Amino acid sequence: MFSFFSKNILKLLLCFFFIWLIFFDENAFFRQIKINSEIKNQKKEISRLKELIITDSILIKALSSDTLSQELEKILRENYLFSKENEIIYKIEE
Repeated sequence: MFSFFSKNILKLLLCFFFIWLIFFDENAFFRQIKINSEIKNQKKEISRLKELIITDSILIKALSSDTLSQELEKILRENYLFSKENEIIYKIEE
């Protein structure tokens, strides 16, 4: 039994090292996969919020003007379903 360990000590140490790296280390393989997926989700959230900021800035610019521009009328009709008198709105969802 001891001769087996003495002959294969390097192989056993390497196996132990790789098992340690994969499962128990601070930079373990499975943790890296989890962290990378979280990073991807955060990047998607950032891009979604950037688009929201752009649309909100357009809305703020349109609302800050005194007159009813075509942009503002379009936003009010599409997003908030405002209509003129005696006008029927049909909303088609994709």
